[in-house]
Amino acid sequence: MDSQTDIHISLRTHSSRSAAFEVFAPEVREGIPEESDSGEPPSQQMQPLSRKAPHKEKRFKGIPASPGIVIGQAVTFVVEPITIKQALIEPERVPAEIERFHHAIAECTAELHRTITMANDEAPVAAPILEAQLFMLNDPSVGAMVTEYIRKQYSADHAVQDVFDSQQAIMRHASDAYLRERAADLEHVKQRLLNFLANRNLVAPEIGEGSIVISESLTPSDVMLFRKSGMAAFATESSGITSHAAILARSMAMPSVVGLANVCKRIHTGTKLIIDGFAGIIITYPQPETLERYERRQQDLENKFRKLGKYASLPSQTLDGRKIHLFANADSPEEIEMARASGAEGIGLIRTELQLLERQIVPSEDEQTAFYKDLAERAYPLPITLRAFDIGSDKSFGLIPHEPNPALGLRGLRFLLKNRALFTAQVRAMLHASCHRNVRIMLPMITTVQEFQKALSLIEGCKATLRANGEDFDENIPVGAMIETPAAALIARELSAMADFFSIGTNDLTQYTLAADRMNAGVMAIFDTFHPAILRLLKMTIEAAQYSNIPVAVCGEFASHAAATELLVGMGINELSVAHTSLLDMKKRIRKVNFLATKTLSSEALTLATSSEVRKYLISATR
Repeated sequence: MDSQTDIHISLRTHSSRSAAFEVFAPEVREGIPEESDSGEPPSQQMQPLSRKAPHKEKRFKGIPASPGIVIGQAVTFVVEPITIKQALIEPERVPAEIERFHHAIAECTAELHRTITMANDEAPVAAPILEAQLFMLNDPSVGAMVTEYIRKQYSADHAVQDVFDSQQAIMRHASDAYLRERAADLEHVKQRLLNFLANRNLVAPEIGEGSIVISESLTPSDVMLFRKSGMAAFATESSGITSHAAILARSMAMPSVVGLANVCKRIHTGTKLIIDGFAGIIITYPQPETLERYERRQQDLENKFRKLGKYASLPSQTLDGRKIHLFANADSPEEIEMARASGAEGIGLIRTELQLLERQIVPSEDEQTAFYKDLAERAYPLPITLRAFDIGSDKSFGLIPHEPNPALGLRGLRFLLKNRALFTAQVRAMLHASCHRNVRIMLPMITTVQEFQKALSLIEGCKATLRANGEDFDENIPVGAMIETPAAALIARELSAMADFFSIGTNDLTQYTLAADRMNAGVMAIFDTFHPAILRLLKMTIEAAQYSNIPVAVCGEFASHAAATELLVGMGINELSVAHTSLLDMKKRIRKVNFLATKTLSSEALTLATSSEVRKYLISATR
């Protein structure tokens, strides 16, 4: 079987390549105690509270997935795995097992439809995620494989487990973080099926208002149902900030922390705790002084967010009149609507490759045109930036042969220029969608001037075709360069003479410059966008854009850092593109600073020799 095309994968994310940065702005970092080692074995302090043996405060460090602070009681939610017998069934049982499998599919499908209906009313971002799981569940090729297993005298349970596990193994070994996270989606679908096959009715935990759910992982359905029951925050052992549970948490402004090893065995239901989604820590049995500090911060945050609403309609500019355009990253029509409601001035990044990865087929030119037009019309009259397919062998479902190091292989613009038919169809679709004159095209993974020139030539050829056919499109559609490799930053002056705008991808720029995989925990301390080398490449790129008088943006969560925002503004960035949930807070910060002061701040930061010096200086200067 061709394992690369067997499963539909949904990759609807807020920020396609964002790393988990620690927020250290004074209003966020103040009062956060240092976390202790979370690798210790369980101790008496994790037992129910007793007057005779008061519990000690304990901290667990994870990865911040969604910001915010909640103080509440833990509800530990653990689902025991189903044990599958491996013995073969009798031949006469085969038809009944096939029927049992189809019945489980039908029951599971009905349950997902009910949850999708609820999501459409309460959390629109969740609906596409759940629909993707529906596609996985009803994928004909998967159903055929399971049926074939059953015909070989495997039970339906055994067949489902083996088929889904084989697909998960492929995803888990992908170098791309999003594919690894989609393995978790597949696991959720598998567990749904196994529960139905076993006639197992899972009993949902009793969740009181304001509870903090502790779990190994949560499905999108879990998040929806638990939130309706009163869940205020959650913490999981699974470590993906791009997991669908984490995405939903951010979209619903629900604090969450992920990547907490063995947390389910160490925190019991009823334990009082604090979850800090800014720093990525949870604190059990908080001492009075800790509790008081966090209650004060919690109240400050609530007051702060109540006041932010007024900023949606205010201009994004510094005290001395420097205009900073605030755009939003979006991957779905729903996110565009949320961005507009948050006062976004445009959409700074649409990751078009998600359409490929979600469907596991290359959409036709007509299908792409319809999709891009829908996005452009929802954004109109605001500008919307469509990034050309940014894929490599780790996420290409067979379009690119497997490579030992996909990050340094045939990916991005390199891939597109090798696959001109695919690239041409996408460019024509983007041009068709540009009829309202609000579409921009962005080209990813550039390392040479020649690559960019070839892409521009192809785009001009597509324009000529549409022009000859009398079709309407934007003759002057802006074409931008994504600066995400050191090579692109170093030749930014030459690229700026050809590009209509720059967009700096700080995550990949950091990864390639520091030779540190941003998803590798072993080098997480090295992956640091505040490294002086990164700041100097940023400054070089900005100066090149200014030389050619073209806009320059930073897209990604680095832009929304409290101190990084001022740093980037001072460097000369005039466009920032982030998750819509960060827009109003950024606008408030921008409206409180003086551009001349940020220029001084950035100039000083660029003279420093280490990341730690830069961080310390920014903390001090922005306080």
